Amino acid sequence: MELFGLQDMALSGTSYAGITSQPHWSGLSADPATLPEQLQTSLDLADQLQIYSMAAGKVLPLRSIQLQTAVGKYLAPGSEDGSFEHRSVLMLNDQCLAELSYQSEQAFTPMIQHQLWQLERQWLYPLRNTLVVVRLQQLALKDSLTDLGNRRNFDDQFERAVQLANRRQEACALILLDLDNFKHTNDNFGHPAGDDVLIAVADAMRQTLRASDCLFRFGGDEFAVLLTAEDALAAELVAHRLVKAINQHHICSQFAVTASAGLAHLAPNQKSALLFSRADEALSQAKQAGKNAVKVALLNQA
Repeated sequence: MELFGLQDMALSGTSYAGITSQPHWSGLSADPATLPEQLQTSLDLADQLQIYSMAAGKVLPLRSIQLQTAVGKYLAPGSEDGSFEHRSVLMLNDQCLAELSYQSEQAFTPMIQHQLWQLERQWLYPLRNTLVVVRLQQLALKDSLTDLGNRRNFDDQFERAVQLANRRQEACALILLDLDNFKHTNDNFGHPAGDDVLIAVADAMRQTLRASDCLFRFGGDEFAVLLTAEDALAAELVAHRLVKAINQHHICSQFAVTASAGLAHLAPNQKSALLFSRADEALSQAKQAGKNAVKVALLNQA
């Protein structure tokens, strides 16, 4: 199973830190608190990058270190642009784990590159183990059919977003969507056709929104969109765009499937359960209004 899969990493001027057999640690520090041991104290990629950046900073004063992996990008705290850049691809047993990008005000001489390469080799196994854990965690929070966040993922993010919005007195909005005529598709064309429609809906939603991590599928034909801060201020426009994008998708059009949406904005100090209930009621109103519609809950709705 491919867990990492960074593609097209063979960049000009990029070096490679790789192990294709058991590692050899000759020339590395024999200090009892070795870098691999420090890295193994955390399964958080941001923490590991910070630990690694402290070690790399002893080789050359660095302005920036960025780690790019298949599960996300990570930037060391305090990173800024530098005059010189060096990139290195981290390989383990012919598998690409990540790409490191360094920036400094000093040139990356061959000697410096070799010293960084030695450090990178020490990170390979801790990095591989952490990537496996992170990827499995991500899979546990994804809907297997559409690759959107699942209900468990939504519950975690929704509660956190509402608490943060209340604490910072920022905007937060919830859009609930339900497909119209979806049962007719399943009943008359079979579940494979229904799956095609659900995948098409997810694709249409991703193409409409910049931040795909705010999209969720509860199961069945129910979807949710969580918007915070400035994005929440345009929530009604977003809801209309989502409904239009779904309705106009060629697969949805083929099966006469449309979407209805209910939108609710977070009222001051409102609990997440009430926000969800208001959005759900707005969705019911959209369905009752003839479907293929967007309804917005009143802010003073109890």
